[in-house]
Amino acid sequence: MAEIIFLHGWSMKSDVFIRQRRSVGGHNVVTPDLKGTFTGQIADLLSSRNEGKLFLAGWSMGVSMILSELESIQSLVTGLIFLSGTPCFVARENFPYGMRPAIARRLYRDLEKDFLPAWEGFTELLTHTETLDEETKKALKSVFAGVKNVLEPEQALADLNWLYQGDYRNKLKDINIPLMIISGSQDRICFPEASRYMSERVPGSALHIINDTGHMPFFTRHGEVNRLIRDFADGH
Repeated sequence: MAEIIFLHGWSMKSDVFIRQRRSVGGHNVVTPDLKGTFTGQIADLLSSRNEGKLFLAGWSMGVSMILSELESIQSLVTGLIFLSGTPCFVARENFPYGMRPAIARRLYRDLEKDFLPAWEGFTELLTHTETLDEETKKALKSVFAGVKNVLEPEQALADLNWLYQGDYRNKLKDINIPLMIISGSQDRICFPEASRYMSERVPGSALHIINDTGHMPFFTRHGEVNRLIRDFADGH
């Protein structure tokens, strides 16, 4: 049995992984609530784990956090799983696969002006391209309602600014442990092209693009994604 630690995305909490907690068969799933984006948080988390196979799975901002601490955490884990992530959240002149700067600035301004409505608008982008069954719609609504109750706007804005500043493309060449990358083909937050970019720069990495899926494939296509994660953990 392996232990798999899932790190959630921006302005979210660990309940987004409710469909992983009991569904990655044969493995122990751990879903901590992150406390902002401070450096050293992941290393501290890993230092308390038991010996044995240990995998670190990050979603969106969780991927950025893993890359930001790569040097100190890579030797502590068996493998990495990147879910709908990017090495560079905002597009740059030589990296067109991120959010356009004008859109990023507008999102930040809207959140500063009136946080909750802007945040709710952001959550709609996570799955807006998908056709969801009623059970998934209900489950997502419940998760987002729980997140909304504990949101800290000041911390969320600080974390978003941290995301905007981050550029971890140079870290990709240093990944020397097994890596699996999963992305939705219709993701409009962290584009699938960013996942392809990462895979091309990490020799031996496994890339899976889930068709007709947005930014939360682990939730909206949990059966397929959980199988991929289970097989990855079983095989390393």
